[in-house]
Amino acid sequence: MPPIAALRPRQVDDDLCARIARIIYREAGIVLGADNSNMILARVGKRVARAGCDDLDAYVRMLEGPPGAELIPDLVTALTTNVTQFFREAHHFDFLRGVVAPGWSGDIDTPLDIWSAGCSSGQEPYSIAMALSPPALSWADAPPLRILATDIDHAVLARAERGEYSQAEAGSIPPALREAWFQDAAGGVRARPGLRGKVEFRPMNLHGRWDLSGQFDVIFCRNVIIYFDAAAQLLLWEKFLYHLRPGGWLVVGHSEQAPKALQARLRPVGPTVYQSVDPAAARG
Repeated sequence: MPPIAALRPRQVDDDLCARIARIIYREAGIVLGADNSNMILARVGKRVARAGCDDLDAYVRMLEGPPGAELIPDLVTALTTNVTQFFREAHHFDFLRGVVAPGWSGDIDTPLDIWSAGCSSGQEPYSIAMALSPPALSWADAPPLRILATDIDHAVLARAERGEYSQAEAGSIPPALREAWFQDAAGGVRARPGLRGKVEFRPMNLHGRWDLSGQFDVIFCRNVIIYFDAAAQLLLWEKFLYHLRPGGWLVVGHSEQAPKALQARLRPVGPTVYQSVDPAAARG
């Protein structure tokens, strides 16, 4: 067994990582456990010097003090997971085209309001916009759209607004849609103004106050809820329901499932797609 002194540096790092985990939980609701220490150390390493600190201990003390407010956005960028792809989980976009869109076909006065919560670098809301626009739908079928896309990470939002992606990232876009909605750019592609104009990007912390007015016909929040603890997850489901119109759809990730407490208000209508139940109709 190695001497205690040999174990002390690792214990110090683990303690500092636990303090960082408490900060990210407080600020963003993201749960990081003791098994995430290596990930935390790898991701915040560059931030230590960038903050003008000599070591991790000084960086954590700065995060915990008044100067920490300016460092939090960069910490969130470091510790949030931004794995996304155009048309990821394709059945969700088939559902939009086959089930959601027909209800709005030809109704030029009623826009379809969609919220992409936790939109990362924009592939999800742009995929939604393309799925509900020509040539994916005929001109007669295309509903008027209002798409809100939000994320806590200001850095990925800035990239999403630019609509710039590498050739590899663009590889999952169907050729006809890529031709219609993207143009070649240095090292990759860029969304055309017509596509970028379909989406409003806005910073938003799901763990904080929601500055939203009205309700949505469809809410996408995929592979986000899993990063919260049980109490925060239930609160998220409740708040999504509050902002979902009766009969509207909530689309979640493949490993996410509506809690039993809400089964009377959300009914499954497809793989990881739920429809809100109109309370008046349910009492009927």
